[in-house]
Amino acid sequence: MVTTRNNPIFKTAGFTLLELLVVLAIAGMLVALVPAAVSAVVPGTKARTAAYDMASTVRDARNLAISQSTPVDVVFDLESASYAIAGSPPTVLPRGMALVIQERSGYVSETRRVAGQSSFDREEPVSLRFYPDGSSSGLDIRLGPEDGGGYVVSIDWLFGGASVTQVKGDAI
Repeated sequence: MVTTRNNPIFKTAGFTLLELLVVLAIAGMLVALVPAAVSAVVPGTKARTAAYDMASTVRDARNLAISQSTPVDVVFDLESASYAIAGSPPTVLPRGMALVIQERSGYVSETRRVAGQSSFDREEPVSLRFYPDGSSSGLDIRLGPEDGGGYVVSIDWLFGGASVTQVKGDAI
């Protein structure tokens, strides 16, 4: 009779319990790191999504002004950190998002800085007007964290086009 120690069938390679425990520990550490990596990306994604949503609303307002041959206003309420086409329900920005509006009329510009969802002195809403020929009053709007960066939605005063660009720092 052949002993099991010398039998080639029983000499097959396998993993020990210790090796399996080490692999499971490494996999557990990797799984623990994934939520931290994902949460670091979320604020940038919120700012980008908010900027593209705002640009879409602005484009809709321009198209509405052209199709109805009447001026259409997009109102930015600094107190509630929201915006809407006049007469429609407002879109509220995500919590903690800074809203910086720079109005342009000729060479004169005025900047208003607002920390989203926080308390501050009441100010009148800022309005962006689109005219039936497609032009607008023009605005630059930065959305992002309060410490700077994020995205700028620029509305051209001559053609009324809206563009979104990513910025670093606090500049518009």
